[in-house]
Amino acid sequence: MGQDHDSIEENNPKLHKELEDERKKQLEDEAKQLEALLKAIKAIEAEKKKKGAKPPKKRPVFAIEFGGVFHSHPLVNLSMYYLLNLTVIYGVTTLFGFGTFANLVTVLLFVLSYTLVETFFRAYVIMNHFRFVLQTFGFIFYVGYLTLFFLIDWFIFPNSVSFVNATVFVVFVLMFVFFRYVIAQLLKRLMLKGSVL
Repeated sequence: MGQDHDSIEENNPKLHKELEDERKKQLEDEAKQLEALLKAIKAIEAEKKKKGAKPPKKRPVFAIEFGGVFHSHPLVNLSMYYLLNLTVIYGVTTLFGFGTFANLVTVLLFVLSYTLVETFFRAYVIMNHFRFVLQTFGFIFYVGYLTLFFLIDWFIFPNSVSFVNATVFVVFVLMFVFFRYVIAQLLKRLMLKGSVL
């Protein structure tokens, strides 16, 4: 009884042979199971390819626009925002007759001033008051844009830019934000598809 398991196998060749056969059988069974699993995986992959497996559709999520990014390089991004702001500000102002600009240089400088100040404002608010942005569902940006337009119009371009009245000014900013958001989303989708840039 003092002999260990290995010495029993060595002393009994018949038992040794049976254990060895049993191990071989277990290994063969495991190999067959692995082969069956591999075949099943390959069959599933082939089935997915046949069906043209599409990724599951994402559920629509309520999102707040924080002023997205067109390009990873800050100067290119700023330039794109400048062009977008120029197009929308000039378009909304002239198309709806909300106001007038003294000349073309005034328009260019007004939009440049607004774009620069807005970029810093947006970055500051997102970095320091993000919780407030979420609580107001982004409305803080509208109030900020309204304030920025007023300050730039009143202090930097006092006699160069004139809006019809205060109500029209508020509606102008609202339409500016709306149209800029829509155009920006369209541009981003085009860029994601690879059609632009």
